[in-house]
Amino acid sequence: MNVLASNTLRDSIYGVVYRVSLGAFLSTLAGVTAVSVIVTYYASESLHGPANALLSMIAFNFFCQLVYVIVNYLNKGATVLLKEVLISLLFLRPAVDAYRVSTNLEDHDAPCDPLTWMMYNKCYEVRGIKKEKERERVDCQKKTKNKKQKCV
Repeated sequence: MNVLASNTLRDSIYGVVYRVSLGAFLSTLAGVTAVSVIVTYYASESLHGPANALLSMIAFNFFCQLVYVIVNYLNKGATVLLKEVLISLLFLRPAVDAYRVSTNLEDHDAPCDPLTWMMYNKCYEVRGIKKEKERERVDCQKKTKNKKQKCV
């Protein structure tokens, strides 16, 4: 699998750069939008539950990213560790990962390559979104238990 990925990176770098850059832009935009939605939800008294669910999803994602960053960059020194933590906390992780994948950056001290690291981050995000959707479904079912409304 790694050989195929390396050959693809070597043969069509512009396609990979385009796809990874677009994904990074959309992921960063989703993070900014999520913060905006949380602020809007907290302004309304009736939407505190969904706001807490969304906030817990983001917190879970941050926690997973920070654990992975600390495990991977602990032996590289405090400045590198702090830089990587700030990249995660400022929603810049997708953009930095896209840059590292598109330039085929090789770090011999890292336990995995940038493409694998980016895939781990996407898995954390998808899992967090899935948990949030499940919470919303359960909340909807609780609210509509005695009513004839349907949950989407």
